[in-house]
Amino acid sequence: MAALEPGGISSSSVTAYGALAALILLAGWLIWRSLGADPKLGWMALTAFLVRLTLGVALGLLLPVIGYDTEPQNAGYIFFDAFQRDTQAWQLAQSGAPLSTAFNSQFFSDQYGGMLITSAGLYRIFSPDLHRPWLILLLTGFVSAIGVIFIYKAVVERFGVKTATLSAWIYALYPESILLGAAQMRDPILIGLAAAGFYLANRWREQRWKAAIWLVVILALLAAFSWLVALGVGAVLAIWWWIDYSADLTDRRRRLMGWAFLGLLMIAGFTFTSRWLQASATWDISETLGNSGWIQALFDQLPEALHTPFIVVYGLAQPVLPAAIIDPALPIWSVLTSFRSVGWYLIIPLLLYTPFALAKIPRGTPRRLLFCSFAAVVAWTLVSSLRAGGDLWDNPRYRTLFIPWLALSAAWAWTTARELHDAWLGRWYIVMGIFLAFFTNWYLRRTFGFGILMGFWPMVGAIAALSMLVIVWGLVQEIRTRGNPFTRV
Repeated sequence: MAALEPGGISSSSVTAYGALAALILLAGWLIWRSLGADPKLGWMALTAFLVRLTLGVALGLLLPVIGYDTEPQNAGYIFFDAFQRDTQAWQLAQSGAPLSTAFNSQFFSDQYGGMLITSAGLYRIFSPDLHRPWLILLLTGFVSAIGVIFIYKAVVERFGVKTATLSAWIYALYPESILLGAAQMRDPILIGLAAAGFYLANRWREQRWKAAIWLVVILALLAAFSWLVALGVGAVLAIWWWIDYSADLTDRRRRLMGWAFLGLLMIAGFTFTSRWLQASATWDISETLGNSGWIQALFDQLPEALHTPFIVVYGLAQPVLPAAIIDPALPIWSVLTSFRSVGWYLIIPLLLYTPFALAKIPRGTPRRLLFCSFAAVVAWTLVSSLRAGGDLWDNPRYRTLFIPWLALSAAWAWTTARELHDAWLGRWYIVMGIFLAFFTNWYLRRTFGFGILMGFWPMVGAIAALSMLVIVWGLVQEIRTRGNPFTRV
């Protein structure tokens, strides 16, 4: 990294990168050892780290050469937010002012302050002589990658080695997670902390107060980087823990009281954040309309009451794979956007299949925990889509913050479909293929004038009709072969 810097290799650059890398490797080894992980997990985490770091450095070198002629890309940054926040972090580090100044309104790039303080602190300690943005990649790549170990250890005892291993690999190699870990963003730190919290919530029986104390620390750190994400993660962990804990309670009244208390907390949290969410969604939707003439045209054809639901569905599809491949863009950005999109479109059928798989397994704590994971992913994805207002970049970024539960749900769905030889997963991939085929034709026609002429709403109707045929055909096949298509094993 020191040799690849624009200024060339120097003793100060070697010291800066070497010292931070040594501390990170030591921290990783200590976590690996304290969790009693086997060497396989260590290599998985190291692979995840090197993939993120390599991509971050490669994009830092390539974007100024083959990216768009914008200030962030000329400086080697993938995200505008990362460029803005990292630039201000360097300014704060050089100013000599206390790091707590990050909470001052003049540093508008980070409304929470956590990432700004962390970046400025690293610059002051390891690189006071020169702005070295790749130092931050060492941190973001590490915190994101170490979650591989936490995810595996959180899942393996309850759901088995196959599901745990696949969960860890999905977490490690999910494209959006890789891209975020390869940037100077707070998101990979939030993801890594969420994974650690997930692990601790599954260790309350063995570690009791130790797990509780560490969980409080994790949630406090999450709040420093984003209190909204801390609220969401805290809610999921609380429900997960109560499902597990209440399974041993014989007093039905205590269980109901616990659920009532959690319900009140959820209502309070929703009430607390609803105005902010509504205001943010309104602003982002207006930005989407201003940047997309065809969405504005579609809005004109819809009743006002359907505007927000349409934007939510549009956000769920982002980044649209046919658009990523077909729409004119610089090659590097076509590749990056397609890479991000492929990961999401491979996951969607697994999520659609999950309720079918849950209906086929016996009642019990594992089933309730899996439903909690699935419901958390669905709820967070919908809220993220509403919050992002259909934005190409924010939609996938926001929903990836819950990748610990996304990875578990997808991995369990895949292993269950394989074990049950369940055709429903294949049917959902057929539905996805129908969606992609029609939208590929639509984007080809719109961009190059090639393909079958079809209006947007007739196309949506055709997709819905053919998808319904696949589902009905599947139900008929299941009834013929098994009787009840949702028979539990």
